[in-house]
Amino acid sequence: MKGKFNLFNILTLLVVITIFVISGGIFLTLLAFGLFGLSRILIYFHLAEFTFNEGFYDNLIYYGSYILLGYFLIYCIEYVMDMLKKKLHPNPYLQGMTFHLITYTIIVFMFYFIVHIHFAHIHIDYWILMIIFAFLYLCKEIFYPDSKDLYQNRK
Repeated sequence: MKGKFNLFNILTLLVVITIFVISGGIFLTLLAFGLFGLSRILIYFHLAEFTFNEGFYDNLIYYGSYILLGYFLIYCIEYVMDMLKKKLHPNPYLQGMTFHLITYTIIVFMFYFIVHIHFAHIHIDYWILMIIFAFLYLCKEIFYPDSKDLYQNRK
């Protein structure tokens, strides 16, 4: 049977890939509308200024790289903090609300000085970034709690 193409397997693979691509496209579209809405709110209240206005693809690369670099940085910081939490388990600074405050502070501080400061056409004050990241971190903690709580009955 090896080496032969099975039509059923190919069709199943195409259906799964199609569903993945469509759902990913919908997610990215909704994310783009959400970020566009956030930028409009910030501009309306004079809390931010976005001065990079070239072509569609130039804007997509400029603002998209800002978002992707920020996401990558946040993911790395959360990964390192979780590893520290597991390795230094009895440490009181890495438990409860103190852990979340330290993680949040490191995320905002490093995002500002590693990513945000290098994008000259995006002007958002530090305290606005603090509020945005506080909201995002709070949503992450509400909707995606620690995985150890999700698997506590499994052994």
